[in-house]
This record gives sequence, structure tokens and C-alpha cells, in this order.
Amino acid sequence: MAASPDVVVIGGGLIGLLTALELASRDVGVLVLEKDDVGFEQSARSVAAVNLPGRTSNDSPSILRVSSDEWATFVDRWGCSIDLNSEGWHIVVEDEEWIATDRATWAETAGYPDNETLDEAAARERIPQLQGSFRSLDVRPGGHVDAIMVMKGLQIVAERLGVGIRRGTLTTGFGISGRTVTTVRTTYESIPCGTVILAAGIWSPDLCDLLGFHIPMQRIRAPAAETGPLPSGAIPGFLRASTFGARQSRNGTVRITGGFRYSAMLHDLSLRDLRDLRVWAPAFWKNRKDVSLRVSPRLLARELAASLASLRGGKDRTVVPQGFDPTSRPRDRRKQLDDLGRLVPAVRGARIQRAFAGVMDLIPDLQPVVGPIPGVENAYVSTGFSGHGYMYGPGACQAMARLIIDRDAGLDLDSYRPERLAGSLSMRGQLF
Repeated sequence: MAASPDVVVIGGGLIGLLTALELASRDVGVLVLEKDDVGFEQSARSVAAVNLPGRTSNDSPSILRVSSDEWATFVDRWGCSIDLNSEGWHIVVEDEEWIATDRATWAETAGYPDNETLDEAAARERIPQLQGSFRSLDVRPGGHVDAIMVMKGLQIVAERLGVGIRRGTLTTGFGISGRTVTTVRTTYESIPCGTVILAAGIWSPDLCDLLGFHIPMQRIRAPAAETGPLPSGAIPGFLRASTFGARQSRNGTVRITGGFRYSAMLHDLSLRDLRDLRVWAPAFWKNRKDVSLRVSPRLLARELAASLASLRGGKDRTVVPQGFDPTSRPRDRRKQLDDLGRLVPAVRGARIQRAFAGVMDLIPDLQPVVGPIPGVENAYVSTGFSGHGYMYGPGACQAMARLIIDRDAGLDLDSYRPERLAGSLSMRGQLF
């Protein structure tokens, strides 16, 4: 790769790395800057649930439809193993009001909006693992992939395509001439670039602030746990209920995350949240039973230091930390595991082998932010996937590459354009 890359991608998670591969596959020189290791944060900690092609598709191409197609053909296209499970999504119906809203959203947004509702008897006949009490079961096309395998595979593909990856490289600012980013400044050097893409997940707003563009994003800590190995086939595809989400890996371990009604998510507050209090306060109040606020002293200290540096005239004031590794308490995950065990007896008595957490980038309308950064000629952002990076990722990354190369994304990105954040955002009924 040339000393001056055509495109610098900031962020070595799924979105950043896959965008780099889409560009490199069309002979664009790309350099990825990652402050830690590839996939260190949410990308390798995600439950990695994905949608897959069904019998019928929505008429117009969409990011979710393209993503579904891409996951189904991922191994053939990129030549890396991802341990794709295609047994479907299984939504346990316990709340008719919630499921009605969810079905309507699914019908409007899913690339393949197939939805089959099974009553309790039919569900037990098809999926004998389910023994607990429930009203009905929604079955949708999908499954999951192994997030760690995906990230390892993408690194191998990146090497094959000549994508440069600099690990442990913290972006601290930008050199700007007029409306053009000329260099990306890091702890060690300034790197000339033709185009820059911000795909830094929860840290994207901090970098966008340096370019004069504000993103009202919440940092949401997503606790999870993993059991020891259980008999194969204990969990059918991706299983979700009000208090838990669960999937089983090929090695037998079961991963537990939050459910659709009680998410167990933690909101990590920061100074920037004060700026967006008007946007978020109504949603916090409405969902107050499911909102747990936290303050990270480490991040707060960084923000205060950066604010002081900015007042003193400092050029680079990013507060992005390295080695950010939030915790999860095993005892809090135990209840979710017990709830799963009441539905799936094979899980009863399973022990939690490890507890961990990722951090999601939540946007008020739960829509990604994908497109050119307003006011800057050669800077783009791809972030705010609100916990659905694996479902949106392949389509969003493909669209971004086409937008940069052809000036035409090939998909309708109107709902995701960054400019919408400056207006009145339509808040969803739930925060997740």
C-alpha cells in the first residue's frame, strides 16, 4: 500500500474493517487505524444475531436486505469461516402489545419480512427443546455467526487484499484545509489522506466533534455471560424472550444477553449527555424501569481534562480511551440464565463460565448514521447501529464503498443521512 492511502478508516471493528475490504476489493488503497486490537470492543463481544434470506423480500433494495444476502454468501465471497447458524430467530411471545409493534416494525424494515406465528402446541412439536410456558412463538429467517471468527477471518482477508491495519494507534485529531481533511493525526504521526471514514462505534461522536458535527449518542453497556459447554442443539438458532436473548455456539457454550422487555442495559453517562438531555430525557423517563445509569470515573476524568485542554487552546481534544473494557457481574446474569432454564430445561444447572460486557452506540431514532459528514468535503461516518451492527453491517459497508467510489450508494440511505440529527428526531417507544 502507498505511503499516502486513498482512504483512512478510523475504527477496526466490524463496520470499519468490512468497509475497508469493500473498498480494497475495488482497488482502493486503504489504511485502518485501530486504537486497540481489531474487534477489541463490541464487534467481538456481540451475540452476532443476523437476518437471512426468506421466501419473500421487500420490493426495494435496503441495507437489511443486502446484509441478509451477504451473510448467506459470506463464506463464498470472502473465503473465511464464520460458523453461520441458519436455524432462525425464535421470539417468545409473552406480551401481545409489544409483539404487535415489533411485527409492524419487522414488516416495514426487514429485508425478508417473513414471519410465522406458532401456537404453543405447534412450537413444542417443531422445537421440542422448549418446555416452559409461553403464549406463542414467532419464527423469522435468521440465525447467528461467531463474532470472533468473523473478525479473525476479516483480518486474513485484509492482509490478502493489501489493506493496512495499524493496531494500538489512537486518532487524536485532523489537519483541515478549508472544507477538506488533509491529514489524520495520531499519537505518533500525521497521515495524509484522500478520504476519511469514521467508523469508531461509541467513540465516533468524539471524533465528529473535531470536524464540527455533533451526534446525540448514548453509550449503552450491554452485559453478557457465557456458560460452559452444553449438549449440542440445546438452543434453537437465536432465541429471545422478555428477559433474555440466547444462542449456542458450535463448541456448546450458551451466550446470554438482554431480552426485548428487560434489557439489563446500563447507560454510561458522560459530559456530552448534558448537551443532549432534552433529546434523551423523555425516553429515559418512559423507560425508567429499565434504565440504569452509571458514571465511569475514568471516562469522566478524561472528558474534564479534554475540556480544560480545549479552553487552553489545545488542538487535539479527543477523549477516546484505549483499553476500554467494561465489566459485567455474573450474579446479575444468573437470573437471565434461570429464566432461560425455565423455558429450555437442558440449560438448567448450567454454570456461568465468564461474564463480560460490550458497549453499544445508541441513536435516538435507532437508525444508523451513514453518509457524508456535513460541512466537510471528504469525510464520512458510519456509526450508531444501536446494537444491530451485524444485521446492518454488510449492507451499510457495501453502500459506503459505492458512495465513495461511484458517488452513488446504490441503496436508499435517506433514513440514515447524518443531517437528520440536526432536526427533530422521532423517538422509538423503547430504548432498545
